[in-house]
Amino acid sequence: MKNKKIISLAGFATLLAAVFIAGISCKKTFTDPPMIGAPDIVANKTIKDLKSLYTSGTPVAITDNIVLEGIVSCDDKSGNFYQQIAIQDASGGILLRLAGNNLYNNYPVGRQVFVKCKGLYLGQYNGTMQLGGGIDSAYITQGGVTLIAVNLQDQHLVEGALNQPLIPQVVNVSQLTTNIQDKYVNTLIKLVDFEFASSELGKNYADDDQSGNRYIQGCSAPSSNRLTLRTSNYANFASIQVPQGNGEIIGVYSFFGSTKQFTIRDTTDIKFYNPRCGTGPTTVMNIAEVRALFTGSLTYAPNGRRITGVVISDKNTNNLNARNLYLQQGNGLSGIAIRFDANHSFNLGDSIDINISGQELSEFNALLQLNNVPLSYATLKAAGKSITPRNATINEINTNYETWESTLLKILNINSLTGGTGGNWSGSVTMNDGSGTLVVFTSSAATFATSPYPATATSFTGYLSPFGTTKQIALRSLTDVVAGSGPPPATLGLPLTTSPYAQNFNGIAAGMPQGIFAKIGATVSSLGTGDMPQYGSGLGTPTAWNQTSAGLKNFASATGLSATSDATAQNASTDRALGIRQTSSAGYDPGSAYVFLLDNTTGKTNFQMSFLLQSLDNTIGRTTAWTVDYGIGDSPSSFTAVASSPASLTTSPTFGSTNVTVNFGAALNNQSQKVWIRIVTLSATTGSGSSHQQLWMI
Repeated sequence: MKNKKIISLAGFATLLAAVFIAGISCKKTFTDPPMIGAPDIVANKTIKDLKSLYTSGTPVAITDNIVLEGIVSCDDKSGNFYQQIAIQDASGGILLRLAGNNLYNNYPVGRQVFVKCKGLYLGQYNGTMQLGGGIDSAYITQGGVTLIAVNLQDQHLVEGALNQPLIPQVVNVSQLTTNIQDKYVNTLIKLVDFEFASSELGKNYADDDQSGNRYIQGCSAPSSNRLTLRTSNYANFASIQVPQGNGEIIGVYSFFGSTKQFTIRDTTDIKFYNPRCGTGPTTVMNIAEVRALFTGSLTYAPNGRRITGVVISDKNTNNLNARNLYLQQGNGLSGIAIRFDANHSFNLGDSIDINISGQELSEFNALLQLNNVPLSYATLKAAGKSITPRNATINEINTNYETWESTLLKILNINSLTGGTGGNWSGSVTMNDGSGTLVVFTSSAATFATSPYPATATSFTGYLSPFGTTKQIALRSLTDVVAGSGPPPATLGLPLTTSPYAQNFNGIAAGMPQGIFAKIGATVSSLGTGDMPQYGSGLGTPTAWNQTSAGLKNFASATGLSATSDATAQNASTDRALGIRQTSSAGYDPGSAYVFLLDNTTGKTNFQMSFLLQSLDNTIGRTTAWTVDYGIGDSPSSFTAVASSPASLTTSPTFGSTNVTVNFGAALNNQSQKVWIRIVTLSATTGSGSSHQQLWMI
C-alpha cells in the first residue's frame, strides 16, 4: 500500500474504499498502525544542480524530470515568511513560492520534501533564487516567477518524514556572498558572538511603518562583520523589543541586490544571553604591543584587551576627521590613531581607556589605526592631562618615523617654512631645520588654515601622521608654533665662504643645493606662492629632455651632447643641469623662477653672477623671456631688474646654451638682510605648440 495525500472529501472517500478493499484482501483491521517511511520517490538532482540551470535574465522553464529532495528550513508559522518555504540539502538551498496560507501545517520546519520540478520555473528576486509556478510577466527580464497554485502543489511536492535533523552551519559574514549561486543562500546558518548594533537597541524587530531592517554585527570588525536582519511587519514578534545581549543567532541567509540579509523563523532563533561586546573584563595592553600585531595585512586585536593613554590631537580646531583621534600611552611611549564608528567628544588632554577586543587593526594611506571602534568602547578617565613631546631634529624624526608615528614631537630652530596656500597653513608646508625637511599638513577645514605661517620658528610641536609615502606632521593649533624672532641662522643661503663662489648641479640627485630654490607663481611683487614640486619621486632619477610633465627636473646638460642625443646618452652624462618644464599649470607660465638666497651680504661688495641658460628640447615651439632681478628682506614685495649680457634672455626651440653674465654693481653691498636673486619668467610664453622647458646651470 502506498501513502497518498488527502486533498478533498471525494478523495477521502476514494481512499477509504481503497483501504477497505485492500484490508479485506490482506485480512488487516483498521486498528493496524499507519505505514512509516519515505515516499516511493527518489531525488535525481541536487539543489545545486538545479540552481546551475539559471544565471540571469528570463526565468528558465524546467522541462526535464528533475526531482529534488530537501528539508524545510523555514515556514510561515510566525508570519515572518509569507507564501514561501525554503528547502535545503547538502549542496545548498532554494526558495519555493507557494500560494496559500498556513503552509506550515503541511510543510513545517524539519519536514522532508520531494519536489518534482518539471513544469516549474526557475528565476530570482533581486539575486535570490526561487522556484515558481510560472513567469511573472511584469518582471520577466529580472527573473520573476509566480506562485505555485494550491491545486498544483500536490503534483509537484511530495511530503516525506517529519522532524528530520537540520543542523545550521556556523559561518562568518566574510563567507557569505551576493553570488546568485552562493551555497549558503536559503539555507540555515548560525552566527556566533553577534549582537544588535548599539543604534538598534530599544527598537522593536519591526515598526508600524513596516520598517523591519535591523543591523546585527559581530564583536570582531563590526563594520564589516555586519548583516541586515529582516523582519516582516506581520511577524507575530514584530512588536517585541530586540534583545540587548550578545550570543548566537540562527536564521536563513539571503540577499537583496548587494545587501546581505538574514531572517529568523521566530525569536527562539536568537540566544543573546551574554554581555555585549566591549563590556566584559579586560587587561591593559601596551600600545607598542598592539602596533606589533600588524605585519602588513588586516589584523584583529585579541579579546579581553584594552589600551589606555592621553589624547594628543585636538578635535576643536577641525584639523582632523571628527571620528578620529591620536592616543599616546605616555611620555616617550608609543601612540596610535583611533577611528571610531561615530563622532567623538574627547578633548586634547583627556585620559581615556578603549576596549579593543576584536577590533580591526589596519592601515589607511600608511597610517596604522584601530579602525571603526564602537564609540561606546571608549571611557573617559580624567581630563587635563598632558604628554611631554619628544625633542628631535627632522633628521632624527625621518630616521625613526614609523616607530614614533602617532606620537608628539617638538622640533627646535626651524630655519624656513615654505609652501602651503598663499603663505597660509592650508595644505602642505615644508619645514627645514638644517638637518632635513618635513611636511606639515593642514586641512583646509582647520580653524587656522587661512592663518599665515612664519618665515622661521623657534619651535614646532605636532604629532606624526603619514600620508602614503609622505612623512607628515600635524599641529593642533597655532600655539604649537613659536615664531622665530629675526633672521634665521646663516644656514639657508648660499655658503659664501669663498670668492668666487661656484655651484654646479652634478650632485642634484641627492637634493637641491643649499640656498637655491625653484618657485612658481612669481610676480613683480611676489617671490612666489610656493616651491616648485619635484617631478616624480624627486631629483634622484635623471629625466629625459622630452619629458613633458610640469615640475623641477634632473636633466643632462647640453654641454658635450647634441640635440639628437638619446635617453641613454643623457642618463649617462655626469654633467647635470637643473631644469624646469613649463606647462599651462597655474604658476608656471608665467611665474617660474630659479631663486638664490643670500642670508646677508655684510662685509661683501661688488656682486656679479654668471650662468648658462640652456634650451634642450627642440621639439617644442614656444619661446620664453627671462629676467634677472633681486629683492631684499624676509618676504620682499618689490624686485629690481638688473641688466645682463646678453641684454635679451630667451629660451626657444633651438637647442643650445647661452653664457649669461650679470653685474649688480653696489646694489647688494653690505646688506644686513636677506637678498633674493631671481631668474624669472614674468610674461607668458609666445609661439605655438607644446609648452617650453627651460634649463640652466652655473
